[in-house]
Amino acid sequence: MTASFSRLAALIAAAIAAIILRAQAGQQRTEVAAATFEAPLFPPEVARPFSFGMRSLVADLTYLQAVQVHGARRPFTDPAIAASGDRALARLLDYTTELDPDFCGAYRFAGSALPRHTQDGKAMGVMATEQLLRRGTRDCPNDWRVAFQLGFIESFYLGKIGEAAKAMAAAAKQPGAPWYVGFLATRLAADAGSLDLGEKLAAAMEAETSEEATRAAWHERLLDLRMERELRGIEAAAAKFKQRMGHDAPSVDALVLAGDLPRAPEEPHGGRYLLLPRGEAASNAAPRLRVRGRAGTQSGMLAQ
Repeated sequence: MTASFSRLAALIAAAIAAIILRAQAGQQRTEVAAATFEAPLFPPEVARPFSFGMRSLVADLTYLQAVQVHGARRPFTDPAIAASGDRALARLLDYTTELDPDFCGAYRFAGSALPRHTQDGKAMGVMATEQLLRRGTRDCPNDWRVAFQLGFIESFYLGKIGEAAKAMAAAAKQPGAPWYVGFLATRLAADAGSLDLGEKLAAAMEAETSEEATRAAWHERLLDLRMERELRGIEAAAAKFKQRMGHDAPSVDALVLAGDLPRAPEEPHGGRYLLLPRGEAASNAAPRLRVRGRAGTQSGMLAQ
């Protein structure tokens, strides 16, 4: 009985693999493959229990097909063919990672292969990429590159700065993450207004590092975050002043004299705070933590 069951399991797994290979072999040209290939008929939730220990093999096959489809994709000279190839790539990578959730390389490949730009500057594949990478951070929590890619997609394309800061912070805490990932996380956190997250991460990084230069850099970032918190307080006070008085406050000292600001805050870098036109605050000693050039925040940049 056991031998018969094992043979049946092997036959089912072989049948699944045969369907994939037959679909691949049926495409004679890479251009046609990119335009017409679809993921196997078996949905991953059906194929998974019937793979009987061979899920990784089937996942490898669909991943290899995804690599071929990606290599065959062409610029958007024919939108119908391009869109078909993009859908096929997204489905294959979704199939691969559903069958083998521990396949971290497939998630990393999705993060770089799925998003691309049309000739008029719009972004394709962004939503599918975010969905896959979110699942990847759950299935591959120790791979900093998956969380890093998610943070990049959410900040650059989607303008989800708060969510991007969390993803970058998670990436920064993983072994092997480059030093700059944590600095990106704190910059994103400051831009999103998540100053508590940024300060906690910077303080942890400063405490954990053993290199003096790196510790000094993290201490400087803590000062930047403290400055950002105070600048936001000054701007809030300036907004109250304008609402009450009908015009902009001339200086930070004027906000203190009017009672809108409890005290004149001390600039942590040794400089002083300035109140610019339209109620914007600044420091004369250090630039503010900002993220610029996010395509996802511009109207019409996402094509889906």
